Amino acid sequence: MDEQRAGAVGSDVGAPTRRLRVGLVSLYALENNGVRHVASALRGAGFSVTEVYFKDWVNNRFPWPEEREIDALINVLREARVGVIGLSVRASAFHRVAVHLTSRLRHALGLPVIWGGMHPTFVPDRCIEIADAVAIGEVDEAVVPFFVRMDQGAPLAGSPGFWVRDQDGVHKADLAPLVPLDRLPFRDFHTQADKWSVDGDRVERGDPFIMNPEYTTLASRGCPYWTCTFCSNTVTKPLTEGLGPTFRVRGVEHLVAELEYASQLCKNIKVVRFDDEVFPLHPAWVAEFSAQWKARVGLPFEVLVDPRMVRAAPLRQLKDAGLRALCMGIQANDRVNRELYHRDVPNSQIIEAQRIFREVGLRSNLQLIWDDPMSTEEDKDQLFRMLMKLERPFELFLFGLTLYPETHLAKRLLREGRATEADIEGIHTRAFEQFRVDLSYPRPKADQRWLALIVLLNKGALPKSLIWKLYADPRFHADPRPLVALAQVVNLAKMSGVVAGLLRDGELSPLLLRRWLNPASLVTM
Repeated sequence: MDEQRAGAVGSDVGAPTRRLRVGLVSLYALENNGVRHVASALRGAGFSVTEVYFKDWVNNRFPWPEEREIDALINVLREARVGVIGLSVRASAFHRVAVHLTSRLRHALGLPVIWGGMHPTFVPDRCIEIADAVAIGEVDEAVVPFFVRMDQGAPLAGSPGFWVRDQDGVHKADLAPLVPLDRLPFRDFHTQADKWSVDGDRVERGDPFIMNPEYTTLASRGCPYWTCTFCSNTVTKPLTEGLGPTFRVRGVEHLVAELEYASQLCKNIKVVRFDDEVFPLHPAWVAEFSAQWKARVGLPFEVLVDPRMVRAAPLRQLKDAGLRALCMGIQANDRVNRELYHRDVPNSQIIEAQRIFREVGLRSNLQLIWDDPMSTEEDKDQLFRMLMKLERPFELFLFGLTLYPETHLAKRLLREGRATEADIEGIHTRAFEQFRVDLSYPRPKADQRWLALIVLLNKGALPKSLIWKLYADPRFHADPRPLVALAQVVNLAKMSGVVAGLLRDGELSPLLLRRWLNPASLVTM
């Protein structure tokens, strides 16, 4: 089979030929790429696969599952007569939910439960205490021989990419090799009868993401700037050294063919969002991608970039092909970026990148990390002043700092006594409480003031002279509540404009409203 044909799914996948029926459960992610890739690979190998998308975000939070939802999940898997359950634990915040569901599923159905995702890769020793097996690292191709062994009743110990627990103890295998991305099958959107979503009273058959106006995909895996201490790449890159290139870019033909396939089935796509750590900006690749995308796809798209890679020429080519907006991480001011996050990105580079975005005519969404344990008042003041120098308009996405287990940042803060084990995601559940920053979350007065000012400073309707007056007013140091109230009103007005734009462009969906619409706890922009 050549690499291009390996990307196809659907028409040439016949009836299941394996006895083993597999159930795959996604936690809080209707667009879960990992589950869909595994399902495609297993169906292509003759397995019957039932996908269940269990719950989703609500108002920037991840609510704990209710009894009726767990009962519905059990019933779907029982009626599908699955013989094994794969649980996608993509984020460490879901550890406690995964433990609870594993116990309930095992008790009700008497089936083995396998965990996969980023969290088991971070802390396999902790996860194998709960699950019957865990997948570690990338198992896109290794998953098929593992389940073939299970179908044949062969020993599972020694399967590359999997740790297995049995009566003799835990059997640890080496990671599977990293594979060229063009060998991977596309995510499966044609199969509807074997997909379910469970959320509240809704137990619905069919792919819950197929009518979403925003289609998400990846053009690459890994990151060339992998040393940011808060990032999962500081864990995964050392693990996979010697197994193949850690930063891999898909061939343009494979990527464009995916969109041609998806567009036939996902009839409501209005925009494509690339979720790469950084979108590939190699000149030759960009030239080929821009030409093929414009000729064969023609949809607007959005990408993520790093300040260190921003150049005008490739962005102009991409804009001509349909690029309309990009996200770029700022994170913090110079000192905190350098000393805490190991990001050698001076303020001048961020200011220049924003100037290029404005010159090319691209909308920019700039990302900040708040609540870190190192930033002083002087650091926050310098960050504010740098943001005030940026050319408007731009959007600001503020995220609470999440300490993922085994990352360089988590290890350092534990070592220095700036954090405890209770602060590490998996025990802590920050993503359940404050994934995106909102102004109603309880914080010290000084931080309330800074966040209110930051929310105000990118709003083009407010002159910078007014922002500077609010910044200098000593009353808001003692009592930031009036400033926070003003920021809430302005932010609500901004979000109303965003909603109106999405509605105008046909991009507003019930999914977006459900995830983000909560005036009492509105995310910042």
